Amino acid sequence: MKFLIKYFLPQRYTKCLHKSVLRTCIKISTLCPFVHLLCNLVVKYNKKKVSSIYLQYIKNFRFYIFFALITITGCEKNKFDIKLKKEIDITVYRTDSILFTPPVDSVIKYIDVFYESYPDFADIYFTNVLSIGGRDSRYFTDYLKLFLSNPDFRECYDSVKLIFNSFDKKKNEIENAFNYLRYYLPDIQIPEIYTMISGFNEPIIILNDAVGISLDKFLGTNSIFYQKLQGHRYLHKRYNPDLISVEVVRSWIEYEYPNLDSIYNLANVMIYYGKIMYLMDAAFPKQPDYFKISYLPIEITWAKNSEKHIWAYFIDKKLLFTTNEKEISRFINEVPYIQDFGTDSPGRVGIWMGWQIVRNYMNKNPEITIRELIENNDHQTILLQSGYAPR
Repeated sequence: MKFLIKYFLPQRYTKCLHKSVLRTCIKISTLCPFVHLLCNLVVKYNKKKVSSIYLQYIKNFRFYIFFALITITGCEKNKFDIKLKKEIDITVYRTDSILFTPPVDSVIKYIDVFYESYPDFADIYFTNVLSIGGRDSRYFTDYLKLFLSNPDFRECYDSVKLIFNSFDKKKNEIENAFNYLRYYLPDIQIPEIYTMISGFNEPIIILNDAVGISLDKFLGTNSIFYQKLQGHRYLHKRYNPDLISVEVVRSWIEYEYPNLDSIYNLANVMIYYGKIMYLMDAAFPKQPDYFKISYLPIEITWAKNSEKHIWAYFIDKKLLFTTNEKEISRFINEVPYIQDFGTDSPGRVGIWMGWQIVRNYMNKNPEITIRELIENNDHQTILLQSGYAPR
């Protein structure tokens, strides 16, 4: 410990620290034993009385950096960042490769084998995702052949192969997230994963016991394919391959734990999604907030800086208990920006606010477990007991 003090605070600093100032630091630091011990040690080694001129050193940048770093590392602890033995092993089926690697005629010839191997996935994939009907449909074979031989989709698959030649990293990220979730929710179902080329349809689809990932929707924000598509460019930020794990886990949590609150208004919907995001805190303890909510860093900065203003706006406009679907959607859904808050605002600010309410609720009620939180569908009570009032 003596070495640490001498290393971070050279001798001229430890000699100059006025005892009264250090004692104040000690009093403030009683909540953090590590800082408390360091302050006492500095007092111990401050053996000389020096004139008040040396107090100017207290304002020195290195002094504040030293105590700030110690406070951050010694006092703030992420309660979700725990060491767990990995016990989750998720099965991944690369159906994108199965359908696009062989010659088209060969795939058509053995499509019955594909159906038999992946019956649940095949039916949803061909019928709901590609919209070409089932294998008993009259033109199924013709439509499938057109899809698999389409030059744009073949080129897209080449990009998928380049970016996702190995899916091991993503698999590991998803497994780690579910490993954390199972610690808090032992009975949570762990899905299988199917990767696919969806023809630029939904990025994530949920089956009964599995998740389908459209790899063609995670080729990168600036992918040339998205530039060609007629669609909303503000959605491109979510086409980042780094976001696959959070999109998969968040979608699965919403499927496993639907909103069962009998009262439908903005506040209750916000808190429902706040609960989902609190589970994302648990699933991704080492990740920043913008990653968990699929924001850009600049968007999370805006949200944090505007929290008080957003809450005041909801109160002033009496929006919290509105049941108007249009009003609820514009604060919950993905939009380019929210007109009420200007063009710098991101979409889904209602989810962000619900997240902060639930965090506040859990911090004020540390005896409540995550299971109790997720099973509590009385969102009005959660709001009231959160004491949420951003400043």
